[in-house]
Amino acid sequence: MEFMKETIGNNYLAYFPIVDEFPSADDVVCTWKQNAFDYVAETESNKGFRAAQLGAIFAVKSHWTISKAPVTVVMPTGTGKTETMFATIVSEYRKRTLIVVPSNLLRQQTVERCLKLEKLREFNAICDKCLNPVIACLNSSPTDKDELKNIIERSNVIITTASLLSGFTDEYFDVLSGLCDTLIVDEAHHTPAKSWRRTKLKFADRLCIQFTATPFRDDGQKIDGKIIYNFPLSLAQRQGYFKSINFYPILEFDYDKKDLAIANKAVEILETDLSNDYPHLLLVRASTKKRAEELYNLYIQNFEKHNPVLIVSGQKGNKQSIADAKSGKAKIIVCVDMFGEGIDIPQLKICAIHDKYKSIPITIQFIGRFARSQGNLGNASVVANIADDDIEDALQELYSQDADWSELLKKISEDKISKEERLQE
Repeated sequence: MEFMKETIGNNYLAYFPIVDEFPSADDVVCTWKQNAFDYVAETESNKGFRAAQLGAIFAVKSHWTISKAPVTVVMPTGTGKTETMFATIVSEYRKRTLIVVPSNLLRQQTVERCLKLEKLREFNAICDKCLNPVIACLNSSPTDKDELKNIIERSNVIITTASLLSGFTDEYFDVLSGLCDTLIVDEAHHTPAKSWRRTKLKFADRLCIQFTATPFRDDGQKIDGKIIYNFPLSLAQRQGYFKSINFYPILEFDYDKKDLAIANKAVEILETDLSNDYPHLLLVRASTKKRAEELYNLYIQNFEKHNPVLIVSGQKGNKQSIADAKSGKAKIIVCVDMFGEGIDIPQLKICAIHDKYKSIPITIQFIGRFARSQGNLGNASVVANIADDDIEDALQELYSQDADWSELLKKISEDKISKEERLQE
């Protein structure tokens, strides 16, 4: 069944129909209040909320009984952050929630996942009588205040990006903050940026939750909002949310040969995994759009049979390329940073790092996406050239000959999060 869609300028309202027309925001919340929310826990034989999700939901609920101050929830990549957001909105009967995400791709993905509340219905956290939320997707600035007000008043969840909000006038922000009762910031390690700070300032008297796997930044700026819940990466590993990460170091000192050396090894791993019936995909990481185009040409010339696709910001074919990757038609994706945060393609299990990140938070976010457990998928694999000498001290251990990425990422992540918690205390 298709969802209902009403276009308003360059923005739109969306609703997956349980009733025959767009319900009002009040009607939706009324059905949430009338039907008990079930906090069913996951077991070996039954689907349900993971321990990390339940812990986060109840930590937020507990905080809201005594305070409206902004809070930070730390959940490792792959432990179910998005569903935790939706569960909090529904179980707390939030009438209008603004969800701010860092990228256009993540905005669209969040809209799609919120439309049906599919995961919550899968294990009966909510019943059939609960209506789905009316979603507003803000792709561009409305033409005037009245148009924005019309969109917001009819919605339960408004999803947009920080970059779009940075262009809003104070008048537009007054409409948003006046009508929304909750602000959720996804990938909250972006919050010290000017555009995020302005949004949070405008929502100072509204309930605010920040979600992130890495509540720290390499530039020394602090993420405000007390950490009220921190699910450790080591516990996520023990509970099976992450599989082992196999690191394949390449030692190539010739600059002109290193890209092909990395590519050959990465494609060798891809073909081995495919021959073992794992539907894995290879992601090729570049540092700039120009580098991504160079690497795309390299992979096309040498590995055309795997249908490489190039995904870079502003390119019209991105949507089709992502669809080809999800369907398995394209086995190799060349990009800059578009898959570092939030983009959900579980088959991404092999990473060819042609240009290394020089940031610990981004490295943890990026590699965490490859290590998530999935029933029909194997372990994650990372290929990088360890002959490069431009790595910061904090990352040198990761790119050493005998690096154990599963252990090192856990140690680095937990050390840095513990430091942030101690600073807050």
